Amino acid sequence: APAWRSSPARGSEFGGPGALPLRRPASIMAREYSTVSPTDIDQENDSGTEAVSEDYSSATSSRVKGPDTHWLPVCCTAACVCHWCYIFLFLSYLVIFPLWCKWLLTAPMPFTYWGQEYPDFPRMTLLQSQTAQKITNDQPQIEISPIPQTQSSCNYTCASDLRGYRTSEMNFDIALRMNSPSLSNYSHTTYPVILTSEDFEHWMLAADRRDASPQVFFDQVSSENGHMYASVQDRCAKPKASTFTDHKAYVIACVSWRSLKDLDDLDGDEDALPTVPPPGASGDEDDEWTNEDLAAKCDVIGGVCGWPCNPDLPMDGIESCSKSGIIDQAALDEILGGGKGLGNVTVRGCTDAAADVCETSTEIMSAWPCPTCAIKAETDKTARRRLQAPPPSFDMPSLEDDEGDEDGDTAGADDDDDISGEQAYRSLPRFRVQYSHYKLPDRDDVVSRPRVQLLAARSLDGPWEKLYDPSDPDTDPPMPVKMKVPKDLIDIDEEQKRSMEVVSANKLNIAPTSCFGKRGPMYVVACAVNQSTYDDGSQWKNSKGHRFQPGQKVMPPPFNDRCIAVAGRCGHACEPPGSGQQLRHCLPNGYINISALVGDIPIKYNRVTPVFAFVYVLLFGFAVKMVMLC
Repeated sequence: APAWRSSPARGSEFGGPGALPLRRPASIMAREYSTVSPTDIDQENDSGTEAVSEDYSSATSSRVKGPDTHWLPVCCTAACVCHWCYIFLFLSYLVIFPLWCKWLLTAPMPFTYWGQEYPDFPRMTLLQSQTAQKITNDQPQIEISPIPQTQSSCNYTCASDLRGYRTSEMNFDIALRMNSPSLSNYSHTTYPVILTSEDFEHWMLAADRRDASPQVFFDQVSSENGHMYASVQDRCAKPKASTFTDHKAYVIACVSWRSLKDLDDLDGDEDALPTVPPPGASGDEDDEWTNEDLAAKCDVIGGVCGWPCNPDLPMDGIESCSKSGIIDQAALDEILGGGKGLGNVTVRGCTDAAADVCETSTEIMSAWPCPTCAIKAETDKTARRRLQAPPPSFDMPSLEDDEGDEDGDTAGADDDDDISGEQAYRSLPRFRVQYSHYKLPDRDDVVSRPRVQLLAARSLDGPWEKLYDPSDPDTDPPMPVKMKVPKDLIDIDEEQKRSMEVVSANKLNIAPTSCFGKRGPMYVVACAVNQSTYDDGSQWKNSKGHRFQPGQKVMPPPFNDRCIAVAGRCGHACEPPGSGQQLRHCLPNGYINISALVGDIPIKYNRVTPVFAFVYVLLFGFAVKMVMLC
């Protein structure tokens, strides 16, 4: 056959690639065939065959896909791998998604959401919650006053502000005393919170630090450090003691368990004849003590040293005086003939002598403020006393009576003190004395409250001079100039003025304003909240205004995830003894069993209605998806 009829390249000339060749007339084809020799035909056939082979090879290599000769099996092709990946993901989705939905219900709830159904209450971590579980003795961690069982001890007016009328709902005052020594190295400041319940299942907050006095926090955490004696001395020292404001001085507090009368008896024989004081002496032997007097009269001594009213002077040249202005206790014990081990005495200065409350300074004694004080030369009491005195004698004076009166004044030369007016001077600071870790001495003349005397000297060798004059009902004591002195001052005798008062730094009084509940079965729990936990702002995300609201619901026990110390009382409030049944968890001493208040904190789970509803929606969507994929 002619090469043009079988060659694709020839056909492409007439109609493009792959087009069929056009039919030629038969006469022309016959004439061309007749003029061709057999040899030419064979050569043409050979050349045509070669051309067709070349054209076919070119066509197949450029436009037709040949057989796959790769060595991988069919199952490892891309299509097959993608198909198996789809099957694997589908089966994983079929198994993992239901398991994840189950995990939502069985996994622990995040700690920040525990107790979210209750109002905000600061919570501690699970590790910190073990603090209240460390019970070292059988004593309650917080001592609570008993629940009253008489009507007169209950207040039924607490509901008047809420309802407008009185009901059987009541409250009562509570006295708390912290007694948890394990907190001494853990917490510095703790706030009180009072929780109440009528059935031990439903609890509410009844009072907090806003109802506490005299402080809003526990100053000490144990009875060992909480009990102490304190005394705030006169506002101004006597005028004669003003000389210590210009020199270095040692100020000590002499604490004795004897009365002032017994201390005076230690001075010696009262019947002895008075001696004439030597030149230069003060003439007032009762106001000056020697070191021997201190050893005989004082049970404990503590003091401060420095340059009173002169903070810029150095402390280096003062013997046995630390840089903080404290006298070396070893030097004071040496004066007493050896330490008696009856406690510790500290002396601090008040920042304002005219204030009603003594706020002690944190500076050294040299920086304590020295008030300007004034004393009247003649008071109204003295004037009235002079008017009530008997009239003078009208006897004619003798010639001897005129001695010493050069101006002819027969009234006497000792009337210089009758001039009215005020004498101003700079006084030593007002002092506050604290006696802690006290112990009673082993003798018979011990009084219930120790007495304290403030004395000053320019060296530890003495003599020591008292800073205050004895109380005189006929004269007013010196007062700060800026203080408005009341017209009628209360006369306090010297014995009462030098007596120290008991201070319980671990005790608080709670006077609630909201009701505890109805009279009858009552549980009262005292909870001590750590300050760092209370002041954490993240603990109060939902609170508005005051952080604690009286009457708010509280999650039931255990409470040791919120309280670093806890204790409770139980009984029938405002009802006579013996009424009603015995309350559960209530011990014979009236305290709640501590095992019912503290314990291992149970783990919270997500098995709540919102989570169940969320899981049901997910499973429904999962089922619909499975139907669509299948």
